[in-house]
Order: sequence, then structure tokens, then C-alpha cells
Amino acid sequence: MSKKSLQWPYPAYIRTITISTIFKKETLMKLLPLAALISTTLLASSAAHAADWPENFLKCAAQGGTCDIGTAKRQMSFGIKNKWVVKSLSGKVACTAATFGSDPYPGVDKKCAVGPLDGTTPPVTPPVTPPVTPPAGTDPLTQAAPATGWASYSSGTRGGAAATQKEIYLVGSPSQLLAALKAQAGKPAQIKVYGTIDMTASDNGGAFKSASDQGARSLISIPSNTTLIGVGSDARIVNARIMIKGVDNVVVRNLTIANPCDIAPKWDPTDGSSGNWNSEYDGVNIDKSTHVWIDHNTFTDAPRTDDQFPTEKGKLKQCHDGALDVKNGSDYVTVSNNVFELHEKNTLVGSSDSTSADDGHLTVTFHGNHYKQVTSRAPRVRFGKVHVYNNYYEGDRNARLYAHHYSIGVGYKAKIVSQNNAFDVIGASECGDVIEASGSSSKTGAIIDSGSLLNGAALGLGGASCKFSNAIGWTLPYTPALLDTAKVRESVLRNAGAGKLSVR
Repeated sequence: MSKKSLQWPYPAYIRTITISTIFKKETLMKLLPLAALISTTLLASSAAHAADWPENFLKCAAQGGTCDIGTAKRQMSFGIKNKWVVKSLSGKVACTAATFGSDPYPGVDKKCAVGPLDGTTPPVTPPVTPPVTPPAGTDPLTQAAPATGWASYSSGTRGGAAATQKEIYLVGSPSQLLAALKAQAGKPAQIKVYGTIDMTASDNGGAFKSASDQGARSLISIPSNTTLIGVGSDARIVNARIMIKGVDNVVVRNLTIANPCDIAPKWDPTDGSSGNWNSEYDGVNIDKSTHVWIDHNTFTDAPRTDDQFPTEKGKLKQCHDGALDVKNGSDYVTVSNNVFELHEKNTLVGSSDSTSADDGHLTVTFHGNHYKQVTSRAPRVRFGKVHVYNNYYEGDRNARLYAHHYSIGVGYKAKIVSQNNAFDVIGASECGDVIEASGSSSKTGAIIDSGSLLNGAALGLGGASCKFSNAIGWTLPYTPALLDTAKVRESVLRNAGAGKLSVR
């Protein structure tokens, strides 16, 4: 059958992209209820899966082992398969029934996990179905970046809000997505993603065959005046690198983005004292662009986490680079309400100490984000006027996978304003464990902080382990909606990530 353009009758006259096989309307209508039934069944199966510890706790030992959780009392669980007891403990804790005073599942080996500081309530799993309904009059498809971050500055950021009905696309495959992006070429467009778009799917050529092939076929290039947004709670983009380069006015929302895995990492003997493996490709790369809003997405290495890769030349041959990078003079960027999880080198703002043209640019706001088992760069800043507020960080400095190294990196000529961030990091005892001078001692940056907490205590920026210049040289051009730090954890866990927006 020759290729045709299909006018999709569901939902509400949304146009799809060119496709090779066209179902008769009657057949399609019969298949829709079946697809809905399958989707409902899968969701029910997922919801029924047994958990071994409360939501947002992290495993620290199997039964008989020991958890070293530091001097502050934290909530700990002991159990398996939706049966556990929770107790407030500190120090080195034996993972045994004797420690917890009861055995919730006799005869079965159990697990210990560590949660929040004592005095806070373990969170309830945030609702996914139904999604959070936006405030009256606020449509995620046309909403402007709020006036609480850099993306609202100057002309503001609305992506494809001005798109007409014929410029709204519903896409579910690589070929459909690429065709929609090409069709609009900078004209206002709303591109709605459903299901999983896998750039190694058969309609995009299948598995990558070489490094150059991956470089070409993994690319999703977003033009100006575009909103790319997920429909429902399970819109995913995998085996892809989303490039926002040399454009203006782009919005990316409500998507789960699997950080791309380089099929051919390269060995660099000059990287560090003993060499390292380096990989290409970021989940999202913002390059020479202005007015960009990255909101309510989930970035993750899963399912290809670093423990699945071999050690060669004495170093892990991991395949991931960044989750989200901002570079080359990009301005007016807001990164809000996202989950960044299971990743090592998360976000660079400014790619090189030698890119002096970045000075005075790289205006970026990070707020309401959840950094969960992220090793470093949350973010790592050079040159930029960067505002970091009301983010929630959790990790473990002794974790087997994605052990926490630092959160905020203060690099060359960084100019960072930090406010009311909450750090819950097992094994972190001082400010220097979460704020690091990233770079040489001769190429330093500046940071100021107010209200941030480390494991429930004042962060201590300016103390012996955390001395930085406070000469940031700028003031906020907008008024942030600051939450009290004690409320940040609950708010972020409830709000952040994909699947929390109601998209028509």
C-alpha cells in the first residue's frame, strides 16, 4: 500500500504522521478498546508487584548484614514482599529481627532499607492514575514557563503554544516523530508522544550498526517554537539523543527519557591519573539555544544501569554520558520538577574552562527536581548565572551502584545562588560532601546559599570544608516561589517526574 496521510479521529482531530500501513476506520475503532484493556491489565499487574521496602527507601543490607547510616536517627525498614516494620535508628545497624523487635515474615530472608530522617513520615507513592490535574485555565500543551525561573525572562518560553489545529501531532514511532519535526521546521508545533519511541525500532532501521550509525539515527533535533510532550503516564523515548541546538522557544515535558548508551565507548589514557572510558551522547543537550523549559520529565539509566557493564583497563566501561547538559552560551533555561535517577555524570552547565564566551551567559534555573542515586553534577557549573532552589537530593556515599560523590559542583567562574535545597545523603557529614570545588584551585567559582539543609541540619556553606567566594555578581531577575526547606522533600516527591501532567 502506498504511503498516505491519515486524519486520526481520536482524540479530537489530532493529525498523525505519514505511515506505511493504514487500517480501515472500522478496524481501528475495534482495536482501540483492546489496546485500552491491555494497557489497564499491564498497569494493574505493575501496581500489584510486591515491594520489599517502603516507597523512596533505599536498600542498605540483606538480613544478617549491617547498615552504617551515620549519627543522625533515620527511619529504617526490615521486611520483604509488602511486609515490614519501621524503626528509627542510627549508627551501625544489624539487619536482624532482634534489632527491629519483630519478624514480619518468618522463615523468609528479609532486607533492610533506609529512609528519611527521624520525625518525617514515609511518603505515600504519588498518584499516577489519575494524573495531577493542572490549575484551572492551565493547559500543559500551551502553558508558559512560570515566572519563577530564567525561562520566563525576556520574551518568555511557550514552545508550540501558538500552534494551529493542523500543527498538532500525535506520534508513536520514530518515523512519525521525525516526520513531524521536519514538517514544521520552526513553525509553532505541538508534538504529543504516546507509548515508547525507540530509535532502534524497525521503522528507523533497527539496532545501531556502528558508532557513526548511532550518531546519525539516534538524533532527535528539536526546532524552534516546539512543544514535545508525553501523553499519559508512560510516554518514553529510548536509544535517543534529544538535541536542542541553535534554536529558541522549546518546551519538553512529561516524558521518561532513557539516557542513551554509547555502543562504542572510547579509552582516553590522559583522562585522570590512570585513564578512563568516555562515551558520547546526552539524554538532552541544550546548545547555543534560548528560552528552553525542561519540566516534569524522568531521566534514568534504567534499564541499562552501570552494573551491567564490564571492567576493562581497570575502569568501568560504562556507556553513558550526561543526562542533561547546557552549553555554548545558552540562555533563559528552566529545569523544573524532573526526576534524575540512577546516573553518574548528570548535568554540565558549561562544557569547558576554555569556552570564555560562556561568561555572562548560561542563565539556568533548577528547581523542584528530585536527584535520586545520582553520583555527581547536579549540576556542575562553569561561568553560568545559575539558580538552584527547592531541589531534593537523596543518595548514599557507600552505595554499591551510583555512590554519591557530590551534588553541586562549583567550577570556573560559576556564579551560583542556592536556596532551600534539601540533601538527604547517607554518609555525608559536612557541606563539603555535597558542594564541591570542581576544577583546579586556580580556576574557582562563587556560590551563596540560604536555608539549605544537610540531613536535617544547616548546610554550613562557608565552614572549614566548604569555603567559596560569595562574589556572584548578580541578583535574581525574578521572584522564586520558595518553599520552606522542611517541606521540600514531600513537595518534590509528590510533584516531580513524568506522568504527573494531564495532557489531552
